[in-house]
Amino acid sequence: MDHRTLNDAERKQILTALRANAQDNKVLLMDRKTTRFIGSADEVPDDEVITAIKSVPVHYG
Repeated sequence: MDHRTLNDAERKQILTALRANAQDNKVLLMDRKTTRFIGSADEVPDDEVITAIKSVPVHYG
């Protein structure tokens, strides 16, 4: 995992996306392989939703 400080452009982009998420219900998009932020959108394709659900570990016991 890449643990580096965001550069100014990256920081501005993610702050703008977080505001859009909070104010306009925009979704935040991440690269599945690198888990890096890649933008925001109005909607997420169904296959992305299914992949996200499958990636959550579930422990029943």
